[in-house]
Amino acid sequence: MTAAPVREEALGGAAVLALFTSAATYLRASATMVDAINVYPVPDGDTGSNMAATLQEAVDRASALGPGVSTAAVLGALAKGALYGARGNSGVILSQALRGFAEGAGAVELLGGESLAKGLVRAAERAYQAVGTPMEGTMLTVLRAAAEASSATVAESPGAGCAQVLDRAVRAAEDAEAATIDQLPQLREAGVPDAGGEGVCVILRGLLAAITGATPQPVHPASFPILSNGKAGHERFGYCTEFLVEPSGGPINLDALRALAEGGGHRSVVVVGDEALARVHVHTADPERFLAAAGELGELRRVKVEDMSAQHARFTREGSGAGAKVAILAMSRGAGFDAVFEGLGAAVSDLGVVEKPSAGQIAAAADALLAPDVIVLPNHKNVVLAAEQARAISRATLHVVPATTLVQGIAAAMAFNPDENAATNLAAMAEATSTVRTVEVTVATTARRSDGIAVREGQALALLDGRLVAAVASPAEALAAGIAAGKPGRGSLITLYAGEHIGDAELEGTTAMIRDEFPGVEVEALRGDQSLYAYIASIE
Repeated sequence: MTAAPVREEALGGAAVLALFTSAATYLRASATMVDAINVYPVPDGDTGSNMAATLQEAVDRASALGPGVSTAAVLGALAKGALYGARGNSGVILSQALRGFAEGAGAVELLGGESLAKGLVRAAERAYQAVGTPMEGTMLTVLRAAAEASSATVAESPGAGCAQVLDRAVRAAEDAEAATIDQLPQLREAGVPDAGGEGVCVILRGLLAAITGATPQPVHPASFPILSNGKAGHERFGYCTEFLVEPSGGPINLDALRALAEGGGHRSVVVVGDEALARVHVHTADPERFLAAAGELGELRRVKVEDMSAQHARFTREGSGAGAKVAILAMSRGAGFDAVFEGLGAAVSDLGVVEKPSAGQIAAAADALLAPDVIVLPNHKNVVLAAEQARAISRATLHVVPATTLVQGIAAAMAFNPDENAATNLAAMAEATSTVRTVEVTVATTARRSDGIAVREGQALALLDGRLVAAVASPAEALAAGIAAGKPGRGSLITLYAGEHIGDAELEGTTAMIRDEFPGVEVEALRGDQSLYAYIASIE
């Protein structure tokens, strides 16, 4: 694509629209190639298409304003159009980036290098705010790199024009995109960079091309097939559900909408907007129930529900860019823990509640991965032996990491290196389990004395690495006692996983309490949605 150059020193409304039209054209032409490198654990496979459709609707709305429109009006229309047209997780994040760009640039008559840089900085901030738990190695990282480079350009060269600022932003974004492959395990496994980050690069190249008249670099698709995980049921992938919410009898309660979206074991949650219009994106196992609940908070518009299991089947047949030499099978309990393991590139199998998986079940789950080598994470002390026994009956070569808790399993999965062989990984993953202490909080079902502690029925119990260390009144107190027994030092990381009966508000309160009681320690909170244990925590 070759664009007619735009005078970059002073971009009025028409010129700004020309820039974004150029970017939308290039992104639309590159969408299939960006789709091909999408390699999320639950493979949407449509990152480029979602971003392209989002940006095109933004441009269409701005184009409808007619001639003589101001720069601020164009930027505002782009943001509004993107909010309505956002598709998929990446599209929602892009819509918030465009909203931030309009805010950062402000009500300028002409867009110059300084206002462009301010727009990119605010775009990155808005994008990070759109995601409940921002992850580096994604399009967020690429957006931030572009913003930082543009801001540095203006600081170093006062009066720098849009072309100079964009050129620096493009180069920084491309460097950040290339580095994403080393930031997320699933990207390293696949050997590809982040698809959303590539979409950001495409947009920035398109903007720059409209000023310089240059031809943007092409996007090269990956050519490796995705590894089947052998579990293509709805209970694993669920449904990608998106919609707009408009007011119904009063302003939208955005906090209530966000709480609804983030509860119930939903994944890939993004809720953005304000009391006048909001957009929601989630992955859910029960879209009908979720939509019915959301409908009580406002009028739903543009509802879209897609079966991700069907998408997975298509990727299994046709390929989408992923590949692996060694597979990981994690015994898991709870939708939140499932999501964490999947995010680290592992397939999951049910750990069970009382009845644990048999050797035959473990072997069958490993064989379903269709990989010659499978590393098994038992994640429970009563599953290790069954996993070892499964080695004798599995067609695959099984390697067992002696992880006896879920958080040990997560530490092991994080230590996995797809470039190494199974034996090397086994040693590294086993060592990683020894660096983590596990706190588990449950409720006593009977009265007895254990580990020197008298326990009454109904008390909250804290176990540290399987040993009882406290019996107190509430789960939050037990959690604090268990962590204290683990003696975290300054700079330690504590990760909390909330059980299925712990609400988001309770989790927030407990997290704040732990931060107050353990100053100098970093505390993260996630949903584990595990049964039996109100909280599970890792101390690293």
